[in-house]
Amino acid sequence: MAFLDNSGDIILDAVLTDAGRQRMARGEFKIVKFALSDEEINYTTYDANHPSGSAFSDLQIMQTPILESFTNNTSLMKTKLVSINRNNILYLPIFRLNNKVKNDTRIFSDAFGGYYVSANPSTDDLINFQTPGVFPNDLASQDNVSKFVFIDQGQDTGGQPDITQPLSPDLIETAFLIRLDHRLLRLHRGTEGYTQLANSFVDDDAIASYYVSSTDLAVSNPREYDATAVTSGKTDKTEMFNGPIGNRLKLMVKTTVGIQSSDSLFDELGTSVASDTGFPTKSGATVSSYKFIDTVVNVVGVTSGYSIDIPIRILRTPTS
Repeated sequence: MAFLDNSGDIILDAVLTDAGRQRMARGEFKIVKFALSDEEINYTTYDANHPSGSAFSDLQIMQTPILESFTNNTSLMKTKLVSINRNNILYLPIFRLNNKVKNDTRIFSDAFGGYYVSANPSTDDLINFQTPGVFPNDLASQDNVSKFVFIDQGQDTGGQPDITQPLSPDLIETAFLIRLDHRLLRLHRGTEGYTQLANSFVDDDAIASYYVSSTDLAVSNPREYDATAVTSGKTDKTEMFNGPIGNRLKLMVKTTVGIQSSDSLFDELGTSVASDTGFPTKSGATVSSYKFIDTVVNVVGVTSGYSIDIPIRILRTPTS
């Protein structure tokens, strides 16, 4: 990987992604659409009062070095540019992890800023699942009832317009692209039965991609605001937005067979802790040491291009 000198003209620097190389090897490669992103650009360097005049206001942006193209599809293009055929939009919709629910079962861990996932049933026996943001390996257990990861879409308008107003149809997500490490996790719907989703493909970096449409059971579409909360003035207790809301993606993850049965990936990718510090230990249980792996689940809206990373920490005790 390297930086490209952006002080002059760059015609094109392009490489095929893992999926592109796979399709070319099969003789199926054909470009039918493309995406652009601007995540390497710092717009705060725009100088409206440049001493040389307005023609030079974006000079520093235009001369910012950019990364040379590389094939890891999880490292770039997280913030894609989108085209919207109207100019009267004041607020674009964004994603937020829902951290506001009545029974606290979907709140992520304040200490970690994400979600803990137990590696296997033996680790389940030592974890306090009343701790916010802690999910068992046994998805059907009573301790896991109503525990899901909620990714909410909405506009943060400050109440103008408010939550009772519908989100414009052309801004509502029609589908979600979800990526995660296939060595570590499998994706499940956050619905009754916790059915496993089928991935679209797994690339040579072991990143699995899932395409979830708005008609899938994992998506609440259309999602309605809590009318009781609105009339009582308590939407701040259940909603992440003070404005129109869109779809909700409701997910759960479970560890792979390799993670459940072996320490090998924990030794290769993880961290060992020689105490119970940071481990959500069940009352009466003793944890003298444990291992964990930190990873993320990346969710991208196909309509808006908005991206959010969900931190996941996989826990495993040595006796498991």
